[in-house]
Amino acid sequence: MNTASRLFALAISLALLLPGCGKKDADVTAEAEKALPAGEQMPTPTVPDPAAAAAPALAEEAKSNADFEAWFKKHGLDLADPNMLDADVDGDGFSNRDEFLADSDPKNGESRPGIHKTIRLKEYNEVRLPFVVREVAGEVATVEFNTDGANSREKVKKGDNIRGTKLKVDRIENRTDTDKNGERVDMSQVVMTDGDTGDRVVALKDLPTRTSASFATLTDSEGKTEIKVREGDTFAWPNEPDMKYKVIDLRIDQVVVKDEQSGKTITIPRP
Repeated sequence: MNTASRLFALAISLALLLPGCGKKDADVTAEAEKALPAGEQMPTPTVPDPAAAAAPALAEEAKSNADFEAWFKKHGLDLADPNMLDADVDGDGFSNRDEFLADSDPKNGESRPGIHKTIRLKEYNEVRLPFVVREVAGEVATVEFNTDGANSREKVKKGDNIRGTKLKVDRIENRTDTDKNGERVDMSQVVMTDGDTGDRVVALKDLPTRTSASFATLTDSEGKTEIKVREGDTFAWPNEPDMKYKVIDLRIDQVVVKDEQSGKTITIPRP
């Protein structure tokens, strides 16, 4: 701003501040600013438009609603019926909500979502061995127990029962392997049989071992059906009695099963 312009703006400000003017400071400043040449006025600040900021989210919601309405119209379902989402028009055991999420035909009992579209992992419970294998030397293994924070060790050999358990040692194996960096890794293990269940249990050196008592609880999208499964179990979901699934792996965030009919592997996630 040049000297003449500043003096001109100051003169206008003083004039507007004369008694009886009744204008606020902000008004006076604004009018003085307007009196300056256009090239020397301060730019008008841009005020964010809340509606514009929310536009992407609204657009996504509108798109989702449009897809939902299009699916209902495609299959001749009544959008005005508040109970229609929970209804099972074709009687196949899956609600219209499940059918919508899987994009299957809600009026065809042979068109079903399949468990990979509707089942979720609700809970994972891991049960570990009460000891860890710390050393394997020839036909003898050293196992370490932790009781009330205190560690104790004992040696076991083939035919022994692990203290405090029904686990019987079948064999002790000295093994090594190569990791991804080409380094040799000690993979020695103790192979046991659970006297209660007959299950085979393998404890690797220095690693905690999950027992066959570990299980996962699976549920449907609406929480109406629940079943518990263990690794190696084969199960059928109530809505699909003709389909069999074998549990391949249990994890804290997912359960991996195999469709025994198609051989396809399916991952059931935790929400």
